[in-house]
Amino acid sequence: MHLTRRQTLGLAAAAVAGTTVAGTTTAQAGTDRWVRETLRRMTLEEKVGQLFVCYAYGPTADTADARNTSLYGVATPAEVVRKFHLGGVIYFAWTDSVKDPQQIARLSNGLQSAALGDTGVPLQISTDQEHGVVFRVGPPATQFPGAMALGATRSAEYARQAAGIGGRELKAVGISTDFAPVADVNVNPLNPVIGVRSFSSDPAVVAALTAEQVKGYQRDGRIVSTAKHFPGHGDTATDSHTGIPVISHTLEEWTRIDRPPFEAAIRAGIESIMTAHIVVPALEPAGDPATLSKPILTGILREQLRFDGVVITDSLGMKGVRDKYGDAEIPLRAIEAGVDQLLMPVDPGLAYNSVLDAVRGGRISEARIDQSVERILKLKLRTGVVDQPYVDLARVAKVVGTPANYAAAQRIADRSTTLLKNDAGLLPLSPAPRKILVAGYSPAALGAALQGRGATAVVKDTGATPTDAKIDDAVAASADADLTVVLTMKAWDTEVTDKQAKQQKLVNALLATGRPVILVAVRDPYDVAYFPSASTTLATYGYAAVSMEALAKVLYGELAPTGKLPVAIPAQPDPSVTLHPFGHGLGFDPRQTRLTVASYNIHAGAGEDNVFDLDRTARALKALNADVIGLQEVDVHWDARSEWRDTIAELAATLGMYAGFAPIYDLDPPTPGQPRRQYGVGVLSRFPLVRTENHPITRLSTQDPNPVPAPASGFLEAEIDVRGRRVHVYCTHLDYRADPSVREAQVRDTTKILAGDRRKDLQILTGDFNAEATAPELAGLWTRVTDSWTATGTTSGGPNTYPAVDPVKRIDFVTVGTGLHVLRVAVPPEQAASDHRPVVADLSFRP
Repeated sequence: MHLTRRQTLGLAAAAVAGTTVAGTTTAQAGTDRWVRETLRRMTLEEKVGQLFVCYAYGPTADTADARNTSLYGVATPAEVVRKFHLGGVIYFAWTDSVKDPQQIARLSNGLQSAALGDTGVPLQISTDQEHGVVFRVGPPATQFPGAMALGATRSAEYARQAAGIGGRELKAVGISTDFAPVADVNVNPLNPVIGVRSFSSDPAVVAALTAEQVKGYQRDGRIVSTAKHFPGHGDTATDSHTGIPVISHTLEEWTRIDRPPFEAAIRAGIESIMTAHIVVPALEPAGDPATLSKPILTGILREQLRFDGVVITDSLGMKGVRDKYGDAEIPLRAIEAGVDQLLMPVDPGLAYNSVLDAVRGGRISEARIDQSVERILKLKLRTGVVDQPYVDLARVAKVVGTPANYAAAQRIADRSTTLLKNDAGLLPLSPAPRKILVAGYSPAALGAALQGRGATAVVKDTGATPTDAKIDDAVAASADADLTVVLTMKAWDTEVTDKQAKQQKLVNALLATGRPVILVAVRDPYDVAYFPSASTTLATYGYAAVSMEALAKVLYGELAPTGKLPVAIPAQPDPSVTLHPFGHGLGFDPRQTRLTVASYNIHAGAGEDNVFDLDRTARALKALNADVIGLQEVDVHWDARSEWRDTIAELAATLGMYAGFAPIYDLDPPTPGQPRRQYGVGVLSRFPLVRTENHPITRLSTQDPNPVPAPASGFLEAEIDVRGRRVHVYCTHLDYRADPSVREAQVRDTTKILAGDRRKDLQILTGDFNAEATAPELAGLWTRVTDSWTATGTTSGGPNTYPAVDPVKRIDFVTVGTGLHVLRVAVPPEQAASDHRPVVADLSFRP
């Protein structure tokens, strides 16, 4: 059995004393002895150094960097640690500390070697790995959804799991402290600095998930968890990085809103709490920021809440703490207020020497310094960094970013996506290939996820402050897309993030095109309130790859959106009105596959001048946003009306769809050498066509000198595969205006053709009637298929007729067989004057 250094110390202490004690008592005795002995041998300079947590530039401990020389007077991170006897360091990307797991682990080992060679006390290595929108260690480390995404799941299990895995990965690269979770209750939608970093606007939700994350980091991950920002940064409209936020909560409000999460963290055994640079007059009458307030840190945190762990400041470089006092005075007042650790002073040498001078001059007693150092040493022992200061480089890849960890992050993200509006019925999308414009903030990950599902994704990264040129480019690209997904990131924040409201301009320009648009708030869900005309909106609370993959799953109906708003979203411009209440979130049945089918008569594309216009027709067909379109009166090399063009092929190429065509009339060219003349029906499909067939059907052969009912071609069958189900789409141009016997024959032919399919296959019949829907001769048809128009009550103009040539006639129709459910039916507005009106039916089925 391998004994750790602490266990060895404990057993030795027991042996010397000649006593037999319980394991916990022995361990505690060893701990206390190590702390006392270490504290006794430390110089004042070394003790003061333990109070400081600073950054250093460079990817290795021995990398010389001019920035270190400028700030600290020495060149390498190792020299920085030794010069100031640092108790801790903090890693950032901008300090070149977190390039990849192996580099981080080597840097950690190098810095620990420097610290141990100096004071014999290992470093507390820390970072801000909140996950979601605030993280320092990027991929391949596992990227979990952030706090508000966890709040949307309402899952204590997920909160703890994310912290546990995240903690283990940090520990594997030598990081022993995570400045997480955020325990602030985000009750202010205009909060520029917290927002989705908070779990919720509900104190109970924040308290519960904060406690679970503390357990995850500390019990499961074996690192220090730091709850922040005490006494609560959730109700501010000022960023403490750039100003001094004033929290106007009364004592009663603070007790009810801000206090519960920190109490829950303390009950869960939190080792460290970070202060906030905020002014709370109800708690500190002198107007000092909480970081420098003895009534808040000692009176409330230490005495009322009975917290005896390590109190660390937020960065001392932030304006919220620097406005009132100078940089030499700030660390002294922080210590006098009850702080143990000083994070990132602006001038480390000035701050360090200021504390030394204050102790030597009697302003701060050495006993007060010893109190803080004792807490810090105990924290280091409990973390295990004293026993095992170095990490095993060979184990890093076995712990960090494993497939199991990635899968856990994806499971959490899958439960967090929140569907807020689906008024246009766009979601879920069918699995049909389509061209999708993905624009806005950081769209690459979503574009890749959609591309992996068969879409042609056009990615336009316009950022958080789009230029007019980028806006114009995105709007132009949307005209060629079947669908646009636009991602916003704090589009509401026109004070700091997007001062010219360019994100709002982008979204409104896309909405104004009239093309289908899905709006996704990939950070603050409050964005959606600024776009009331958006009919399809979602919130992901973050833009990590797992969140974008979860979004793609929801868009395509692979899973149901189960996230529920952890905050309320106020309306704009009147925030007294609630747009979406706390707990709001729509859903759908992911077992149902969506399919949109339209029927369209090409004659509608001719307009009043009766001249066929392919571009105008293509635009009209694109506006239907259908997966499958049945076409009637298709001219292929027919006459001047079609300009002797291959109409169906050109439409398919323009729309990026597959085409099937069945001629009704197939005649020789009027002049040798000219194209063959054809007139018939067609199908356009986003799905590849597995098979097509032109069935004969009884009709009035109007091309004969003496029209008589006779079988003739012109009943097109196009077979497609949709998620493993065969779907047979039929298209016909039936002339039901004939005598009843012809109608009856046509119905018999139709039902006979339909009966040839396998029973489990799905059937859709499109075309035009030219007959009253209630004609008795059609009764046999309705026993086989269901008229989508009468199957849904969501369509205006029903139930049996809609405006066409004659108010008692139905022209275009979509009918469905067994297994298909009609969700909604619509008759789009006319884009050209015509006696034909298209029909669009949203259908669903179970694969």
